[in-house]
Amino acid sequence: MVDVINKRPGVLFVDDEANALKVFRRAFERDFQVFTASSVDAGLKVLESEAQTISVVISDQRMPQRSGIAMLSEVRRLYPEKIRLLTTAYTQVDTLVDAINEGAVYSFISKPWDLNNLRKEILSAIESYSTACEQQSLLTGRIEELKQAVLDEKIMEIGNVAVNLSHYVDNALCPIELLISKIEDDLVQDSKTLTKSEDRATYLDFLKRIRVHIHSTSTQIARLHQANSPLVPDSFSRIDLVEVLQQAMTANQVLMNGKNIRIEHQIGPETCHIWGDRERLVDLFNFLLAEEVVSLPESSSASIDISQLPGQDAISITLEDRGPVPNQVAPSHLLYPFNVRSGDPRQMGVFLICAYLIVRSHGGSMHSSLREGGGVRFTFELPINQPDRSDIKLRSGIAN
Repeated sequence: MVDVINKRPGVLFVDDEANALKVFRRAFERDFQVFTASSVDAGLKVLESEAQTISVVISDQRMPQRSGIAMLSEVRRLYPEKIRLLTTAYTQVDTLVDAINEGAVYSFISKPWDLNNLRKEILSAIESYSTACEQQSLLTGRIEELKQAVLDEKIMEIGNVAVNLSHYVDNALCPIELLISKIEDDLVQDSKTLTKSEDRATYLDFLKRIRVHIHSTSTQIARLHQANSPLVPDSFSRIDLVEVLQQAMTANQVLMNGKNIRIEHQIGPETCHIWGDRERLVDLFNFLLAEEVVSLPESSSASIDISQLPGQDAISITLEDRGPVPNQVAPSHLLYPFNVRSGDPRQMGVFLICAYLIVRSHGGSMHSSLREGGGVRFTFELPINQPDRSDIKLRSGIAN
């Protein structure tokens, strides 16, 4: 059964006269959700507990201890979106000037009340409140769109740099790889042309470390290129995300065991199928698992939840952990290169970027936030339905 009462706008009336509170309630409780208080402090407590319901605050000016202007000024500071009305039997100029100067009131109402006029004032105030809330909602939505656009642009710039540099880096690494191989061969063969025999083991170990570092850097950049490569509409099929996650868990088990990282996964009661590129979605979970392994200390745990969003044609993937986050780094900044949580800049932070690129190429979104008690929560939302072919081409690939 629909609760009609809770659909009515709420009005808070503050007056130290008990009779005035009774009259107000009897006059308007059929029209509005009426809340009353006999003092400023009591009124602020009511507003604190019913802030989601109350649209309009009406206060009498003449009250002991704190005046109506003081009340409404405090409401303006704490809840600037609430519409504020002042009732008074006194028309002193200084009272009106104070109220105007503090911006505390939407309108003045003289005592004794004309209930019809008071009802009109309240309805007008509610309409203003609704309009302001709608405009604020639109503004908030627009701000979120702009934030997403800015983030996309930042990631696109990062992707452009990484993808364009990868070609030149690979070209530069090839001769270095050949040179290191030659030096390794000479050292292993005990050649005296390069260095003294007692130093060869040290140099050999050093050169092997260089090779590992070069290979790791090249692989990281190649991952960005792979995650950013264009999607092919014909590659899309109906994918079971639970199966894909389990496949990735199996493939990365050795990696997780190396640091004793435990990843728990929970599945919602609904089927979790979407249309997507299977290979790319496998990579998505590979990148998320790799992100946890490089970011978390040894013997840590994390969780991945997959479920369908209620009432929406979308699947939510939530990754949570209690790993460290640098104080100066906001969750959204973890998408920027080298803002790595592990403290090792050699990790470069590309795993999360790659996951983001894959989700965005599938028409999805990503949100990040800090968890209470420490750690990070990453939420990815992916549409269920098969996308239009032109949409796939439009959002695939940052730099081609």
